[in-house]
Amino acid sequence: MGSVISTIRGTLFTVSSIIRTLSSLNTQFSSLLSRATAPPGLPVPNPTSSYWLDDPPFPALCDVQGELPLEADVVIIGSGIAGASVAKTLLELSSEDKSELKVVVCEARQLCSGATGRNGGHVKCTPYEAFSISKAKLGPQRARDLVRFQMKHLPMLLEVGATVPVGEVREVQTVDLFIEQKDLEIARAQVEQLKEWLPEVDCRVLEAEEAREEFGVNESIAGAVSYKAGALWPYRLVTGVWNDLLQRYPSLTISTHTAVEAVDHTPTSSPYVYSVKTSRGTTKARHVIHNTNAFAPGLVPSLRNSLTGALAHMSAQRPGTAFPASHGERSWSIVYSPGFDYVTQRPDGADGTAGDLMVGGGFFRSREQGLDQMGVWDDSRVDALPGMHIRGVMPTTFEPRWGEGGAVKKAWTGILGFTGDLMPFVGRVPGPGSGEWIAAGFNGEGMVWAWLCGAALAVMVLGKKDEVLDRGVGRPGGRLEEWFPREELKVDRGRLRRAELKNLADVI
Repeated sequence: MGSVISTIRGTLFTVSSIIRTLSSLNTQFSSLLSRATAPPGLPVPNPTSSYWLDDPPFPALCDVQGELPLEADVVIIGSGIAGASVAKTLLELSSEDKSELKVVVCEARQLCSGATGRNGGHVKCTPYEAFSISKAKLGPQRARDLVRFQMKHLPMLLEVGATVPVGEVREVQTVDLFIEQKDLEIARAQVEQLKEWLPEVDCRVLEAEEAREEFGVNESIAGAVSYKAGALWPYRLVTGVWNDLLQRYPSLTISTHTAVEAVDHTPTSSPYVYSVKTSRGTTKARHVIHNTNAFAPGLVPSLRNSLTGALAHMSAQRPGTAFPASHGERSWSIVYSPGFDYVTQRPDGADGTAGDLMVGGGFFRSREQGLDQMGVWDDSRVDALPGMHIRGVMPTTFEPRWGEGGAVKKAWTGILGFTGDLMPFVGRVPGPGSGEWIAAGFNGEGMVWAWLCGAALAVMVLGKKDEVLDRGVGRPGGRLEEWFPREELKVDRGRLRRAELKNLADVI
């Protein structure tokens, strides 16, 4: 009898534990959705200090405050990579038409101090995984077009970088290092699938011994996939673009420390139907463009169920003395379940010293396995567990090819913009009027989405989507539909429903 009671008690204890776990998970997810759909507010005034923003190449632009005009053709909210691309395309194409478009850029903090000034510096689409995920939802042809659009960013950014050399834009060999054999096998199957639809993409699968020999990793790595990608200094590239535009276009005004508090639409006989209310005054505008990524729902309430912020951790690290030299021509991802870490390396210094490693990740290593990192817009905080993780990922992967002298030089955070279907929003914002637009929600992959999304949005704003346009520096030519996946990224009400944040549980 005692053994029966013991068995019953043990069973009840197990069931009770499962119920408590499920209840806890349900409570956490409910809390996440409540937090993630709340208004984000304005960017905090005291963010962590990003390595990328040190020693700015154009110090006069950091806190530039142009005088806000009473009226403007376009007000761009946000001065990161998407905002810079929108402005560049707007000004260049309107100049070709011999018109002087008056453009105002409002930034809540310093120039380019948001996500673009805080990311990992990767220009990297994981083509085999991206194709596989998109193919399951959209079919192989549309999946192929999406991957090609993402991969088009590297040659476009290389062109821009040639005009802004401080951006350190360069092609690199990238390698995805797999901790688990099962994840490597999934990647191997995806690579084989990719070959049929994108034969131009060369992905090599390496077994464990091959990865150790070629990349210097240790026995913790089960294998690797290697292909072409890019790396850059994002803040310097974008501030270089802004500097160039200010010199070429007197009709451009940039105003930092100018938080946009509201955008109101008032039907009137005047073409300036939008009132953009800022901390420094109000400007009337014909068009308003939201390029604030995770913060866009603050001014566009219809996005609050579909776009949220997430906290991402980054660091700059000095490599150990035995770390395999790549002279800034390689990048890495360390892949495990769930999650991955991402690493680029700056070019060698003038004295031949190895460039700093830019190491980010550890998202699912937080106290609540990543749930507590979602619905967060505060980049003044650094959480201990993700921070500890990214400090140790490279020595753990490469020891004994690491050596002495490795150290963290700086750690900081940034805010990613996540959508419920993990695709950006690009196009006209639903609602009254026809002049409110958005390019935002880049899901941690802004360097292979934002630049060309910004260029495409500018073409739409100018009403040129059906025109055959000449190619520009960093911009494809032809009709928009020939290079931009408009249907998948549009912002109509059906898309907003498909991208609701509750759907993240199905796509992550």
